[in-house]
Amino acid sequence: MLLDPRAILLFGANVLLLYLTLLVNSALAGWSIYLLLLGPMLVFPALYLRHQSYFICTLLTGLWVDAALPSAFGLFTIGFLFAGAFVFQMRIRFRAEHNYHPIMLAHSLNFFCILLVTVAMGFSHFSSAGFWLQVVATSLASHIVLLVVAPWFFNFERMLFALFNMDPEPEDFPIL
Repeated sequence: MLLDPRAILLFGANVLLLYLTLLVNSALAGWSIYLLLLGPMLVFPALYLRHQSYFICTLLTGLWVDAALPSAFGLFTIGFLFAGAFVFQMRIRFRAEHNYHPIMLAHSLNFFCILLVTVAMGFSHFSSAGFWLQVVATSLASHIVLLVVAPWFFNFERMLFALFNMDPEPEDFPIL
């Protein structure tokens, strides 16, 4: 099969996480706090799916995020594909059935996304102290909220697998 049905579920869960994050960001706009919770979107597709399904799910998620967030078009699509490909190549080293490794991956990928947005803003802002204060505030707020959101999101995705009677085991691992 070209597309694993779990890829559609994971894409739907990613859309839900992005929507909820945008709702929270609109409520926090008065305090100039912005949450960037994109790291968990890449973890399960890279750990659970075969390469074709992973690629399609990550590509669609990247396009969806690019359309929803105010950034240069293609920034998150290309960034998601590169970051997810790195995790996909290293996935034999991570245990996907518990939350510890996925949470650490989510924080790492979220830090990568924050770094990606920071660099994409342009080097002209790097000399401004206000810019760096906003980057640090965004990073701290995002990673503190990610401590709660990432386990919920991963358990939500596992619940979707169980609800739709899909295999909760990662596929395509090499046999050792």
